[in-house]
Amino acid sequence: MPHRGVLFGGTELPAEGPGYVFLRDDDRHHATPRFAAALSRAAALVAIARPGATLVLGDMSTASGGRLLPHLSHRSGRDADLVLYAMTPDGAPVVSPGFIHYGEDALAWDPKGKRYLRFDVEREWLLVRALLEDPDARVQWMFANHNVESLLVEWAIARGEPSDIVWRAQQVMLEPRPGGAHDDHLHVRTACDAGEIARGCEPSGPARPWLPVGAARPAPDDEALVLELLRPIAADAQVGPLAGGS
Repeated sequence: MPHRGVLFGGTELPAEGPGYVFLRDDDRHHATPRFAAALSRAAALVAIARPGATLVLGDMSTASGGRLLPHLSHRSGRDADLVLYAMTPDGAPVVSPGFIHYGEDALAWDPKGKRYLRFDVEREWLLVRALLEDPDARVQWMFANHNVESLLVEWAIARGEPSDIVWRAQQVMLEPRPGGAHDDHLHVRTACDAGEIARGCEPSGPARPWLPVGAARPAPDDEALVLELLRPIAADAQVGPLAGGS
């Protein structure tokens, strides 16, 4: 589970890719393979749609998962902190300096650059939409400050974005308590898919109606394991009752 699991068979994102960079150069950018790929695709789509945008990736999970302070989750490759897109007050895109807190006016003070930056609502919505439309992202939650959610939803409605995607965004966005204000980043959590459930991923939280689970077909190595487990059972079926009627 996100708050008490480990990560097995995860993938580490490259330190830099189309449309994204790491906030810090450390061992905290591992995730389940499909989730890592979905994050990379979403960042690239935003960069293509609105050139000049760069997504800053914060903490995901370590190579083996497990406890990752100061987080309460991020233990099993299912969580990713995505720093909010930023631009100058006059609309020029910039690489976010990190976790800066946006107010109700969508402005944040950048203590490193000694300047105000504005929340880039358009690019952030493009990211949200890309993740919600990607079947491999399987977004279960997007933890965000209520003001960030309001800005994104109002922007999407005003510009005629697809109503089903806006509805999905409203369903998955939540300001976590406890967990901080989340007015400086989007914390995305992916839901287990069928294959991951078969390998130990424990579903938690609400089941989203647009995320089918279905039955998992075992991978070839799993099929061999299942056959090996069943073989002695089939042999035992030919043996009569044991002494004592056991």
